[in-house]
Amino acid sequence: MLKLLAIGDSHIPRRTKEIPSHIYDKLETLTEKNLFEYTFFTGDVINAPKFLDFLNLKTKRDLFIVLGNMDYYGGNRNAPIYQKLEIPIKENDSLAIGLTHGTQISPRGDHTQLELLASERNYHVLISGHTHHEEVFLSENGTLLLNPGSVTGAWSFVASGNPSFLTLTLEESNSNIDIDLYVLNKKNNRFEERSFYLLYKNNTIHNRY
Repeated sequence: MLKLLAIGDSHIPRRTKEIPSHIYDKLETLTEKNLFEYTFFTGDVINAPKFLDFLNLKTKRDLFIVLGNMDYYGGNRNAPIYQKLEIPIKENDSLAIGLTHGTQISPRGDHTQLELLASERNYHVLISGHTHHEEVFLSENGTLLLNPGSVTGAWSFVASGNPSFLTLTLEESNSNIDIDLYVLNKKNNRFEERSFYLLYKNNTIHNRY
């Protein structure tokens, strides 16, 4: 079993000053027993070394980061536009997870464009940001589009305004994919959680229920 974290769009210090303490606390709780195997950061870090150090401590293997359009103002200018991870699933099969910020998608967050990008780059799962609108979307063709939203709830044209992130749990033995979406309600400082249950089969992703 592999546990992954998708998070990003912190926009520190231009649109917000710091990561909410409740985000730190929740990630601490989620990694009490097991660290995240991999972390995917959707870009627009700008300048958040403390938080990146924290994520590195909570990640067993690799922290993948991509370049966001606002990262030209910070210390993340040399990050790639795309990252890809192949995870072995059962025998002679693998799940391809792609990561990009999403600046190249117009209109921003458009499902058709994101799915086309995933197809062109051979991703089964595409994690992107830029919109600051958290989302779990499974296309009719079996491509999984994930957007963890903004970890600080930073402003954008279509943002929810609430800090959020996603976790994925992959069962290599049966190809199950469980996703949990965590959204911090700023009004009461409580997390709202939604879960999604999927299956990777025949080179596509399906709903389990």
